Amino acid sequence: MRDNAIQRFRSRMLPLLACVVLAGCGGTYDSYVSGTVTLDGATLPRGTVAFSPQSPGAAAYGRIDSDGQYTIQTGREEGLASGHYLATVVANELPDQEGRDGGPPPAGKPITPPWYRSAKTSGLEFTVEPGSNTIDISLTSEPPADWKPPKQRRR
Repeated sequence: MRDNAIQRFRSRMLPLLACVVLAGCGGTYDSYVSGTVTLDGATLPRGTVAFSPQSPGAAAYGRIDSDGQYTIQTGREEGLASGHYLATVVANELPDQEGRDGGPPPAGKPITPPWYRSAKTSGLEFTVEPGSNTIDISLTSEPPADWKPPKQRRR
């Protein structure tokens, strides 16, 4: 009798569990963002663009290709939720040496100025509307008037 109750419970819970899992895996993003990233008028040849939401939600990222183009995705899914975002752009030169003992090579010299590497200082704010959005990001080597380099830590 007890085995019958367990089987009935399992047979009822399995479809419910499947619905819950599948609901979290679908294309839930209503917006798509792509564009070009430039620094002082020249396209960036590599790097990453990150969009951090100003309301609760997941951050989204896009890799900059050799033509300076990027497309934002959230995790492994294309797109992101519509809303207001702060953005960062990080790009480094290719490393000029191999990694030690078969490890990864050290990071190359930064291409993007340091203020674009933090959402607090980048000055990059965008409103993403539902549907397709083209957001071209123009960076400059000239620091913002209120830019203060971070203090160096003493060791």
